[in-house]
Amino acid sequence: MRKIFIAAIFFTFSVIGFAQQRPVISTYMFNGLALNPAYAGSLNIFSASFIHRKQWINVEGAPASNIFSANTSLYGNQLGLGILLSRDDIGVHQESAFYLSGAYKIRTGGGILAMGLSGGFDNRKSDFNQLNILNEDDQLLTGTPTQFTPNFGTGLYFANPVMYAGISVPYILENTLYDVSAEGTVSEAKESRYYYATGGFIFSINQNVKFSPSTLIRYQDNSRIGWDLNGTLIFDGIAYAGISYRSGDALIFLTQLILNENFRIGYAYDTTVNPLNDASRGTHEILLNYRIKINLTRDPQCPVYF
Repeated sequence: MRKIFIAAIFFTFSVIGFAQQRPVISTYMFNGLALNPAYAGSLNIFSASFIHRKQWINVEGAPASNIFSANTSLYGNQLGLGILLSRDDIGVHQESAFYLSGAYKIRTGGGILAMGLSGGFDNRKSDFNQLNILNEDDQLLTGTPTQFTPNFGTGLYFANPVMYAGISVPYILENTLYDVSAEGTVSEAKESRYYYATGGFIFSINQNVKFSPSTLIRYQDNSRIGWDLNGTLIFDGIAYAGISYRSGDALIFLTQLILNENFRIGYAYDTTVNPLNDASRGTHEILLNYRIKINLTRDPQCPVYF
């Protein structure tokens, strides 16, 4: 236990003091607005989702995320509007975010192409009063410093009833953040820009079973490309069972159940495939979704299964 605590404290101070690392979610295929503002209104319904993600169970100070998103279509499915609120905790660091998204849709022969923009802010706070500081005279590691940073993003999203694909840069500005090292020194660091690409298909295996492969590719400035590869079976259009692999990080088992026309519940379990597996009991992610039809005259933009 002592080794885990030491590792967690070291991890806490080795990351950017204001948590510039954007969270990764395993149920990305069910919550496109978290990655791409152009997803807003894509289902031509009102949809609201809540995700709770608790990472690396049994590791003190490990990340925890809560994400709420809602989106709907307007003006006969010509426009989409979305809202995204999130809170991420890692050690003594906390980041809250609020973003609004808008999408304009163009109908083509093969589907609908949406162009999206988002804007909002991040508020980062570090509560160093939670730490047991050996040198209580060290003013660098006391108090609760905060930092407010605006940002904006953009994306493209194309979909039809059997496939979807999107690219996005949801946080374009590289804001200056504060970096607190393990030795207690403070320096400036630039917030990393993220690039995402997503895609998925729906294939019918038989009358009752469908198969959906999907992928998420992400790139962070000055870092390696990461990717998720997923395959999900859909039974009778209501029960989902899938497995994903996240490059160099985790093997993921996920499921989703459509309770009725309005409510869905999902769950994902990540088991790490790196050295952290010895200290962690995995990662749990819960997804709740509520949706309601608002326009019965037009079909949804992207596969109705998501």
